Amino acid sequence: MTDQEQKEHIKEYSDRNRFWANQALNQLGYSINLFTTLGIAFLTFLFKIRGNYGEIKIDSNLPIDWTITFYVISIITSLTTVVLGLVSVTSRLYDIRITRHLIWTRKRAMKKSKWFLPEGFIDLSKSSKIGNYFKTLTKKIKWIETEHFDDKESLKEKFNDLRKQSKLLGELAWRSHKLQLLTIFFAVVFYGLS
Repeated sequence: MTDQEQKEHIKEYSDRNRFWANQALNQLGYSINLFTTLGIAFLTFLFKIRGNYGEIKIDSNLPIDWTITFYVISIITSLTTVVLGLVSVTSRLYDIRITRHLIWTRKRAMKKSKWFLPEGFIDLSKSSKIGNYFKTLTKKIKWIETEHFDDKESLKEKFNDLRKQSKLLGELAWRSHKLQLLTIFFAVVFYGLS
């Protein structure tokens, strides 16, 4: 294989990767929205049929009423499905917003100073996805501004901080969506048992 053929294959693989990454992100968004809507609809259904179940009593002297217990568990898991959907959507939106900014920063650094910004592995082993999520929601994101391009080391540090924040948000979106799928499944199972 010649160098030119190798470059063409690498370009083809890069194009394929870009296409399938785009497909995966679109399907993730669709799936999150679908299961969040199903969770809301199922929760609404459960509240509408509340009259079919007796009074909820918590008394250690009474035997457990499994019908009501499973009904309440079904409501709790449905509510959890909706909350996980909201976490997935918001973390994904912030991830996309930060990723767009990172691409702009790479382009700007290349144009202005011909600097390559880091692309390698980011160690997330000591990072909290949930802590990062709440930090993102409650604090102002530390965007890279024009004046940060004057010092390459400072720019790299800020850039890597944003990469880490974005990566954690992306992983949280996937993880919370997986949990969302499990909770809607259990909500339906517990309702069936009630």
